Amino acid sequence: MKRKNKETLNFVRDTLAPLNEKIETPDTLSENSIVALVADKKQNKKCRGKRILRTLSTVAAALIIAVGLGVYIDSATRTEMPEIYAQAEYPVSGNREEDIVEYFKAAYDKLYRGYGVDYVEESIAGSFFLKGDTAKNESGSENTQASADNAVFGTTNTQIASIDEDDIIKNDGKYLYILTRNSVKIVDAANMKLMSTIPLDLGNINVYDNGIYIYKNRLAVIASKEYEEEKTYIRLYDISDRADPELIEEFNQQGCFFSSRLVGSRIILLSQYYFNPDCKKSEITYDTVAPHVGQNGVSKAIGAHMITVIPPEDENYFSSNIVMTTVDLEDADPEFISSAVIGSGSDIYCTNENLYIISHRNRYEEIDGSVEKFRSVTQINRFSIKDGVIEHKASGEVSGRTLNQFSLDERKGYLRIATTDNFSSAEQQNIITVLDMNLKEVAKIGGIAPGETIQSVRYIGDYGYVVTFLQTDPLFVIDFKDMKNPKIVGELKIPGFSSYLHPFNGYLVGIGTDGDDNGSVNALKISLFDISDPTKPQEIDRFILKNAWANSFHKSVMDCSGKNILGFIYTDYSTDCQNFCTLQIKDGKIKLIGSYSNADSSDSESGMSYSASGSQRLIYYNADADKANIQRGTYIGDTLYTVSLSRICSYPLFGGECTAKLDY
Repeated sequence: MKRKNKETLNFVRDTLAPLNEKIETPDTLSENSIVALVADKKQNKKCRGKRILRTLSTVAAALIIAVGLGVYIDSATRTEMPEIYAQAEYPVSGNREEDIVEYFKAAYDKLYRGYGVDYVEESIAGSFFLKGDTAKNESGSENTQASADNAVFGTTNTQIASIDEDDIIKNDGKYLYILTRNSVKIVDAANMKLMSTIPLDLGNINVYDNGIYIYKNRLAVIASKEYEEEKTYIRLYDISDRADPELIEEFNQQGCFFSSRLVGSRIILLSQYYFNPDCKKSEITYDTVAPHVGQNGVSKAIGAHMITVIPPEDENYFSSNIVMTTVDLEDADPEFISSAVIGSGSDIYCTNENLYIISHRNRYEEIDGSVEKFRSVTQINRFSIKDGVIEHKASGEVSGRTLNQFSLDERKGYLRIATTDNFSSAEQQNIITVLDMNLKEVAKIGGIAPGETIQSVRYIGDYGYVVTFLQTDPLFVIDFKDMKNPKIVGELKIPGFSSYLHPFNGYLVGIGTDGDDNGSVNALKISLFDISDPTKPQEIDRFILKNAWANSFHKSVMDCSGKNILGFIYTDYSTDCQNFCTLQIKDGKIKLIGSYSNADSSDSESGMSYSASGSQRLIYYNADADKANIQRGTYIGDTLYTVSLSRICSYPLFGGECTAKLDY
């Protein structure tokens, strides 16, 4: 980042008015209310090594957050907040260190009044936001499949073609980069030669669930260190010489890995962070309450002027927080250029101009004085990443819970979102909501498929496609030409359900499970939908694979639409092995090309399990799981590569026997 930009970041806005010295505890944060909430609090699944919070520490988290560190409190209790925060319509920035420290101390006083306890065992840091530079990408933000001009080499299957997502496999058309257990392998694909191994020696580290990026001659490795002190790292390597990669920089931030995106040349990295001051009130300092980021082993708290408090709205909004940082891979001397902790999150959706962070909450409702029902809601925070500035723009919520990142889509200045509202099993329904850029509702379709649950969502242009399931698979088509008046214009019911929807050369492909009219599921199914007439969607072909289950994770799908080939990972129940299958999709028909396994067999070294030309059953024996289980399939030219954690096999892309195998 340019030095003048750093000076701009260090410019402190007008000093805030002093915080109120006296903060009264709202009724919604009474001891009884918090204890009731504690009973329903669950540990966040993203951070596997985190111990379960005891009741006292959870109360600490609730009150510290609720009293003013960017969590949401209902409008009735906002008057109890310091005036500058209670009346703010947008996040308040330009804070001083003493403001943040006194805020924590005031919260501490409120927390322990009457408890007789002089330490905080565990709590949460609050909501921080550091403005910085972020890439501007002019390619648009519409959700779309990868360009059809992808016949040269495979890339990670992403939600938006212009925005890359971290993955355990990357392909630049000549080399394959594989994130294995505690190392990265660089392989010359044409010669099936291991060029180098990059060890990730961070000690007690888990890198398997994280990922890598390739940008020009730079490799970025994202790794998380958990259990002892949760940190997420970006290690940046110069790979101009693939045989001798050179470590350029190492960055770290508090929290375990949550998600990331590559927008232009900038990585946006998010981690979930639990703050633990473990100190007496007299020991609370700015350094103990502010989140830390580091570079090359040197870590420090972010500046107070970079901290922004988000106006509170909802007393139930407290959990872990998210540290958000960006690194520009284009810089000759790269550094962290932004950092943020913005509350809890369940998933993210990112366009070229906006980053949305969503979280799920349950709201309990009382009937005749007792808790009878709960409502599920999805809360959304929108951050602008346009014109090199990261800035919180809006907060909002919708009824129900999203399925995953594909539940959201931004188009024409609106956000469309699909949710399942499980208010109660008898009243469960699915909802389509349209929000403006202030995250205010402008339209909603409710009552979709009562009693059923959303299994997959995809938006293509002016249309949205939603699959629900209970006994059969209804595919709903929603017309969004008028965002303020969306309409369901088509519906198709077939057995089974699609757990992932993929646009492919004008068709819609559903990857999921076959079934019968009674709702029983019994095989893998690939459905080919003709969506040329939105009012009459048709399943025009299908591919069934018995004794198998599809991996519907979108990154496990290989899109080679330029050659009419689609690949996907599936599990073979008969061998309990994770295999890879390729299909030709052309002229409204699905044709099997081949199904592959990286496992050794007594019959063939090729690892071929069966092909369209015949059936060959393999007997696996003593197959090492890291070799046998395929993690990704990719291609370069007319060669297919099936990649596991310790083996690569190559095949002709259009079918045939194994041509080479590399163990590493």
